Amino acid sequence: MGKCSVTAMFCVAALTLLALSGAEASNRAGNGRKFDVPAIFSFGDSTADAGTNTFLANPAFLANFTPYGQTYFHRPTGRFTDGRLWIDFLAQEFGLPVMRAYLDPSFKDYTKGVDFASAGSGNFEATKTMLAAIFEGGTVVNTDEQIRQFRQVKASLIRTLGKTAAARLLARSIYVFSTGSNDISWGYLLNATMQEIYTPDQFTTRIINSLYDSIQALYAEGAKKIVINGLGPIGCLPGNVKSNNGSCVEPANNMTKLFNSKLPELQQRLTLKCPGSFIIFTDKYDFVANIIKNGSEHGFTKGSTACCGTGPFNGDVGGCGSVDANGTALYNLCPKEKLGEYVFWDYAHPTEKLYHLVSGIYMNGGTKYMKPFNISQLAHC
Repeated sequence: MGKCSVTAMFCVAALTLLALSGAEASNRAGNGRKFDVPAIFSFGDSTADAGTNTFLANPAFLANFTPYGQTYFHRPTGRFTDGRLWIDFLAQEFGLPVMRAYLDPSFKDYTKGVDFASAGSGNFEATKTMLAAIFEGGTVVNTDEQIRQFRQVKASLIRTLGKTAAARLLARSIYVFSTGSNDISWGYLLNATMQEIYTPDQFTTRIINSLYDSIQALYAEGAKKIVINGLGPIGCLPGNVKSNNGSCVEPANNMTKLFNSKLPELQQRLTLKCPGSFIIFTDKYDFVANIIKNGSEHGFTKGSTACCGTGPFNGDVGGCGSVDANGTALYNLCPKEKLGEYVFWDYAHPTEKLYHLVSGIYMNGGTKYMKPFNISQLAHC
């Protein structure tokens, strides 16, 4: 316990000196600051999937078709949004390329990081099994599998850089976990068996404990700087409000808030268990909920209605990009000049604009949204 406390105190002292002296580290961010962050490794679900599902034989969810990717890449990249994800903005802040999927066969240079996230994934095999039952055998890459893939990346880095240099790169890199919503949505709220076995409190504790095990596993492989992404109001997604007369589904929101309420204790447990680590978590729930309800300050006028999709609120799962047998579009799509008014791109995923706002508060925000400090400060630990 003492060792962790001393390490944390050293980081706080270093951050204070950095702020006073303007000292800088190695790689330059877009805003002129410099950081010693050689790579980002990303784990989780569709909120961080940079194209993983495109390379699965039978994915439960896909976004490798028009109009996905229209804003920044001007082509579909497998990301479940119109452009970049928050993790892409984070990478660019550190002067790194946008994220690339580990399963992309054309990408093998892991020295600046790689993305393992898979849309639909969760922390439990039961979540994956539930999705397969609903989506005719459709699969995802769950968290345990992503950790195993990371071990393969580590082995590759050791072969490329040597053991000492690889260990140094891994220790200086940032690791992001963005997961949990699919366990709640598909693995619990749509799974009567799980609801009979576990209360919401017990189930969210299971997710927390699974995250604890996953992050410990990463730490054992050399990870030191870790970000746990808290959940937003998933009950207010277009795919949920469409079945609730336009109102947010409060049982879903209550579970995400319950999950988020357990992150401080998870962060403390991990910090004590993992000497020399720096673990922070995000708390964006209120920020996003307020934008959905009244985002006019940021130009948002469309709260829980998606820009792209079919059905009420454009909330049908898989509606965005759907075509008939002749290739004729069946979906609605907001005009490009109006896209900035939408919080959501499709039935469950934010627009690039919202991801940009969120990444900004993660990088530079105060302790209201980032605890115990933000990612910019984490980079200097």
